[in-house]
This record gives sequence, C-alpha cells and structure tokens, in this order.
Amino acid sequence: MDPAFLVEKLEVVLTAGPIFLFSLVFHEYCHALAANRLGDNTAAWSGRLTLNPAVHIDPLGSIAMPLVGMLVGGFIFGWAKPVPFNPRNLRNAPRDTMIIALAGPVSNLVLMVACVVVTRAMVMGGLVGTGGMAEILVQMLVWGIYVNALLAVFNMIPLPPLDGSKVLAYFLDAGPAARLLSFSPMNSLAIIMLLVWWGFLDTPLSFLTGLGLRLGGLG
Repeated sequence: MDPAFLVEKLEVVLTAGPIFLFSLVFHEYCHALAANRLGDNTAAWSGRLTLNPAVHIDPLGSIAMPLVGMLVGGFIFGWAKPVPFNPRNLRNAPRDTMIIALAGPVSNLVLMVACVVVTRAMVMGGLVGTGGMAEILVQMLVWGIYVNALLAVFNMIPLPPLDGSKVLAYFLDAGPAARLLSFSPMNSLAIIMLLVWWGFLDTPLSFLTGLGLRLGGLG
C-alpha cells in the first residue's frame, strides 16, 4: 500500500477524530443540560451531565463507525449513547421534549460557529498557510465546520430515534405524532441510509459547510 496514502488517512483520523468525538459528546451533554434545566434530572442522576467522553461513548457508534468513514472516505456516520430523560418530570412535557431534542443539533451549530470564528481570526492574523501547528489547527477547524454541519443536518432528519422526529412530533396532532414516534427504528435506519445514498443530505450539508468556510475566510 502506498505510504503516502497511509499518511493521508492517518492525518484525517488524527485531525477529524477528536473533533467528531467531542462534537458527539457535546451534543449529548446539551441534551442532558436542557433536560436538567427544564426540571428533569434523570440524566444528572445517570452521570450524563458531564463532558467526560467515557459516559457518552458507544464503542460501535462513537469509534468504529466514524473510523471506517474516515478511512474509507465519504459520509462519516456515528452516534453516542442516548441521554435518558423522564417526560413526567418536565414542566410542559410536549414542549420541553421538543426543546431537549432540539438542544442537540443546536449545540452542533454553536460549535460550528465557534470554529468559524476561530478560523476567521487565524485568517486575519495571517496564520493560514504558515505550516506547523497553526496548519494542523486550521485543518481541525475545517473538520469542525464540516462535522458539526453534518451532525446538525443528520440529527434533524424527522425519523426516530433522531432528534428531528421529536421536533416534528411537537407540531403534529396527537395521532400523527404518536404514529411518527412509534415508527420502527430499524425501518428508520433503512430509510436514512437510502437518503444518504441518494444524496438527499448533500444540499443542506453543502450549504452549511460552504457558508461556514466562506464566513471563516476560506471559501
């Protein structure tokens, strides 16, 4: 195997890997934080109200699947352990469930904006293209823009168990909402994989990523 190819893939894993993992952890932490602020401390009791990766990582979804995506190329797919919450503890269960679900994708947009701001500062400071640690940081920031745009878009797909299903259910009548949330996760997975395969996520992902790169001074 070409040594240059191996070095390239190693660079991807070392720059994108930590960004993807932290973004997943922050996503779940924000679910837990939102639930706690809205009156349900189930996540806190479960030890999930923390940025400690150990309590959020799913070995398959947080490590194996993203690693395959980074090595093979193309769509990077992954997940963390879902944060538990009890709707009976919430002040306004339908609304607060929607807010808790929305907190995850919003957290990824916040991280994306943070990466854009730091990237812009480095561009304005003349640190882009200088090599060394600055160049590694720029690569990680670019991955941060892409990964968090991906997680925000992907998790807003309105199919269980993704966050978008709970957001959509809030705006539906009780009957359709119940049918949506009871939809088989395995059927959802099949549909989601087809959506990815057919490129249905390409347009919103390209838009968000391109916007982030332009605002960061790299587009």
